Amino acid sequence: MNYLKYGRASCVLLLLISCVALNGCMKEQNSPATKTNHALSLQNEDKTISFSKKLDTLVKKLHIVNDENKDYDTRQNKLEEFTQEFNLLLIEPKSVEMKDGELVEKFDNNLTILTKPFQLKSGQLNVRVMNYRAPKTVTGTIGDKYTFIQWWSSKQLVHAQMIENGRPELTTDFVVRDSDQGIQLWLGGYVSIYHPDPVFVDLWELSGQKWTEKSINVGKMKLPDAWELNKDMNKPIILESRQHDSIGIEVLDHGDGFFINSDDSEQNLIIEFSKSGEVRIDSEYSTALNTHSERQSYELIQEEYSKNGIVIKYPQIIKLKDIAKQKSLNKILKADALEGLQNYADSNAGVHVEIDYEIKRESERFLSVQYTGIHYVKDAAYPTHMFYTTNLDMKQVSRIRLRDLVKVEKPFIELIKSGKITAVQPEQQGLIGDFTKDDLIQLLTNGDVTKGSLAEVEMESFSYFTNDSLGMSVPMAHVVGDHAEYEIRFAQIPENIRQNEELWSELSSVEDQSVSTVSGEKLNTDQYEIEESQSFQTTFEGFGKVRFVSTYGYPEGFRKFFFFLLDDQGHILYPFPDFYGNREWVARYGGVEAVAFKDVNKDGLKDVIIIADVDNGIHGPGRVDEFPIADIYFQKKNKTFTTLSALDEALNDQEHNQTIKDVIQYVSKQRINVN
Repeated sequence: MNYLKYGRASCVLLLLISCVALNGCMKEQNSPATKTNHALSLQNEDKTISFSKKLDTLVKKLHIVNDENKDYDTRQNKLEEFTQEFNLLLIEPKSVEMKDGELVEKFDNNLTILTKPFQLKSGQLNVRVMNYRAPKTVTGTIGDKYTFIQWWSSKQLVHAQMIENGRPELTTDFVVRDSDQGIQLWLGGYVSIYHPDPVFVDLWELSGQKWTEKSINVGKMKLPDAWELNKDMNKPIILESRQHDSIGIEVLDHGDGFFINSDDSEQNLIIEFSKSGEVRIDSEYSTALNTHSERQSYELIQEEYSKNGIVIKYPQIIKLKDIAKQKSLNKILKADALEGLQNYADSNAGVHVEIDYEIKRESERFLSVQYTGIHYVKDAAYPTHMFYTTNLDMKQVSRIRLRDLVKVEKPFIELIKSGKITAVQPEQQGLIGDFTKDDLIQLLTNGDVTKGSLAEVEMESFSYFTNDSLGMSVPMAHVVGDHAEYEIRFAQIPENIRQNEELWSELSSVEDQSVSTVSGEKLNTDQYEIEESQSFQTTFEGFGKVRFVSTYGYPEGFRKFFFFLLDDQGHILYPFPDFYGNREWVARYGGVEAVAFKDVNKDGLKDVIIIADVDNGIHGPGRVDEFPIADIYFQKKNKTFTTLSALDEALNDQEHNQTIKDVIQYVSKQRINVN
């Protein structure tokens, strides 16, 4: 009995212990820490799903806003919901992980987006400016643009604000900087309620994680006669052209303002902002832009060295904002210009030197200077013709040699010897063939060095560059000129031969154009009939000065339109894509009626507008009289040209094809991006 009694007690005790232990385990499973971790896991998962769902919901609402089959009230309500909820979506950290292109594509190209990082005193600030343009069928007005700004220094702390609600301005670029007032945002872009394309500049200031629009003091601004300031609105300021020219706006390289230019006016403006917030227009740079040169923020003056029968003229840089950089660049220019004089300058050696210079290329990044003249030593049989150059990388404050731009190896030499280069003096064209490949490799690899005596410089090779070509000089016998210069277009230098992608991206405006595009063959006038009245000399970015020719060809016996860019010797530089009017029509009775060269889509690249009369090619019953077809060749960043089928179709179906002005007015209302 006692054993049984003690056994029962033991069992009860064990049971109690088990229950306590089990209860402890249950409590451990439901402890606050465990619940929190589990909840956080679910919360994080919910956040991920929430952002994705919000994104998809917004896209669906945008589809409703754009659906003209829906009633007006429904679309209007969805528009209000979309703009408000889109702003909320931009506060989500997940949104900054999406690239600009991904967001644009997600919202069916209804947004334009630009993101830039800025280094401020407090650290890096990332800023994204977004434009949304609502359909006029909903807003009933041109003032239908919504601008959002999103900013973050850490991806975990993202801010967003809709700063323009239904206003007409369309921001195309912006600047953020520290000022005495704090962090400021300068917006620049176009105002579409006016025509043609006035530009606006708007100032916003960040305070307490909120952007506030600020007035701009325009009282002291003086404008050239061709420009007009809309003084009724100082938030933002609006600049118009009195001559009704189209206007372009872009951020200055040094980031303190905007460069504003007119397509047809010779007056251009630089509008800059001081640290105190004052606005001024810099008329020093309000000069005509040479179509053969690039804009630059400095000027050149001539200096002259004259001593003991030696006269050498050379350039010096002024008005560069970075004074230290200016001094270093001028030191290089002077040293190169006067190199080789140490043996003669302080003696009566009977040396006579006369050297002048020519600027071959002058831009923000590059300066290429070519020196030519004569060098004569007493009792010598004849004077020697001098030739040397200096090529500067303005950004890096350094010289550029030929071997910095191309791989001076067998493929490059074969390209030179293939006849792709052109002698500056035609009578010297064949002389390059007298050099062996090895001689040229050695000569060009060691080129662009002016150190040594004048006699040593005479035996060196030098390079230079223009806006569309690379030039090379090689020493020659005196009887044929002492030196010979050859040029090859940038577009004809294949990528596998090029060195330094960064330099090429700015040096050559056709860096991405394939060599196959530039055929180099002469236009076959037996195959193509040139329409002289619609063929013109013009310039294009990357090609330089060219001849645009309108021609007729006869594929399968039908007379149709074909267009080309030719060099001054008739070689084909670029064949344009097929003309829109060639698809279903011919030119039996019609012809090219108008051609215009204009930057239609405001991307800084000149486009080509063509209007031609077409017909159905039938003579007699069933004939369709000629009627106009318009087509636009948009130039891309790689300097090829493309057409937009949907735009061509709308342009012609809606009969905005009667005049060049009709075409421009219609297309200026579209958002066109071909890159």
